[in-house]
Amino acid sequence: MNNRLTLITLFSEQDLEKLKQNLNSFNTSFCKIPYGKGVENRELEDTLPFHLTLSTWTIKKQEEVIQKLSFLSFPPFKILIDDINIMNGAEDSLVLYYHIKNNKQLKKLQYQIYEILPNNYYDPKTFEVHITIHIDKEKEKIQKLKELLLKEFVPIELEVTSLGLYQIYPAILLQKY
Repeated sequence: MNNRLTLITLFSEQDLEKLKQNLNSFNTSFCKIPYGKGVENRELEDTLPFHLTLSTWTIKKQEEVIQKLSFLSFPPFKILIDDINIMNGAEDSLVLYYHIKNNKQLKKLQYQIYEILPNNYYDPKTFEVHITIHIDKEKEKIQKLKELLLKEFVPIELEVTSLGLYQIYPAILLQKY
């Protein structure tokens, strides 16, 4: 089913553990894959680590994307997760996500990527990067998860040191930047 490329931030194992700690006490499975992607079993195919999605492209552009992103460079920078929110997703779903505090280095990276390989959906003027926690069509479930997560929430600082270009779904790392 690999028909799409996605460029994401990669976090260290230590940073990923920070994100997972808040979720470990819940007796539920979380799924980050949006509805409407032609994936039969979303939970099974959800193999991408927690991340910020910076852009996506059709698989037909794979060679061009790999070639153009090879010139991308950026210094490591820190981001701050400062809240947990809900937004509308595809096919009447809701997306529970970690909100990222405004960050100049992250915005600069978004613009670099957009200038190299534009995707209007990921236009830095309108797209708010976030870390998806769970996508579901059950409004009450999403609201309850948010309430429970916020009870123990503390801001989390993560460092962005590299990016990964993946073929999805399932996730296959093609290139690390």
